[in-house]
Amino acid sequence: MKRKWMESGFMLIQQVAHLVKYQAMREMESFHLKPNQVGIMFILRSEGELSQRELAKLIGITPPSMTVALRKLEKQGYVQRKVDEKDQRIQRITITDQGADCLNELKETMHMLEAGLYEGISGEERKELQRIMLRMRTNMLNYKEIQGMDMCSIMEERHL
Repeated sequence: MKRKWMESGFMLIQQVAHLVKYQAMREMESFHLKPNQVGIMFILRSEGELSQRELAKLIGITPPSMTVALRKLEKQGYVQRKVDEKDQRIQRITITDQGADCLNELKETMHMLEAGLYEGISGEERKELQRIMLRMRTNMLNYKEIQGMDMCSIMEERHL
């Protein structure tokens, strides 16, 4: 079989990542949102008020990409910025009530997507997969040239 390389671990990881992102984008079109914007809102709801830099680091995108995403979310009324009380140079980002309501609606969509991803995979297999994926991420973060860098720095350097 000539296409055996398509089933290598490296290619499978890339394929699954692309398929999940593609399906998530399709599911979110009705909300006029992109997956990273939904991720931003989930983080804000979970973590509370954050600076743009903290948020970019947590989600693994560059600060300029975060600026674009936040501008769109702010325009839709899902997030708001306010000046940090201790440092006027820093803007703190929070999720609005409208953003929280949107997330509640999106929750069902996310559960359906995740259920589809894990269909036919037992709870034990899911735990094992998570353990392996966490180890693979750690391995890559310890790999030669990127050792000591964080996800945001890596994304910024390669303009991903």
